[in-house]
Amino acid sequence: MSTYARGFALVLAAALVWSTGGLIVRSVTAESWTIVFWRSASCAAFLLAYISVTERGRPWRPFAQAGWVAVVLGGAFATSSISFVLALAYTSVANTLMILALAPIIAGLMARAILKEPIDRRTWLAIAVATLGVAVMMGRLPSGDDLLGTALAALSAVAYSGTVVTVRARRDLPMVPGAFFAGVFATLIALPMAPTLAVTQHDLPLLLLFGAGQLGVGMALFTTGARFIPAATSSLLCLAEIALGPVWVWFAYGENPGPWVLSGGAIVMTALIVHTLAGRRS
Repeated sequence: MSTYARGFALVLAAALVWSTGGLIVRSVTAESWTIVFWRSASCAAFLLAYISVTERGRPWRPFAQAGWVAVVLGGAFATSSISFVLALAYTSVANTLMILALAPIIAGLMARAILKEPIDRRTWLAIAVATLGVAVMMGRLPSGDDLLGTALAALSAVAYSGTVVTVRARRDLPMVPGAFFAGVFATLIALPMAPTLAVTQHDLPLLLLFGAGQLGVGMALFTTGARFIPAATSSLLCLAEIALGPVWVWFAYGENPGPWVLSGGAIVMTALIVHTLAGRRS
């Protein structure tokens, strides 16, 4: 498998893992900041164990190699994650997801300005079609009525795009330590914000799965694969998370997302599939 294909597969796998987030949240009864705390703490613990195993008991080595870049990456990841949670408190899910769907465009422009990374017409077309698909999923374009929530969603999209560009810019460095720092930073921020850290016996295993499995495994896959493909392509692939998230809840709980969500999700996935096939021919 070529380096590009390996990176493509890893980032797409990360998006598929992340797409289960809504399903897990749907199954948990804890308060939002409590969820953030347990998710982030278990994510950091998993990634530290993952680094220790992959480095054969010498976890400090990738941290020393990545240096301050890992800290910057962790800050960007944590900012994106926390801004997303806060945005949902001030604006609708539809508005938040529509803003986040702009991440491929933001990442592409940032990579072009900072890394001088070109974006081919095929990728721009796929981004445009996928963004249209997200708009169809939401059934409307975002409004400016809930300004604070919209601004937080935009901050989340910009911070996420920054993580993509950072990983791509320093693809010579191991970036999983940055994902670990993201978990640590988010844990420390959520600690004073959570009304309680107590969770039920039902919620605890789900929250550990949410952090170690959904977030931790996804971050490990993403930070490993995003080094090998253009930033715009990485962000485009991650739109699969938005398209597939409602589908898993539908399958598990019978909550029919409706024709707009299914049609928009089909548009997004079609854009990704066509982009993938065209990329293989290239």
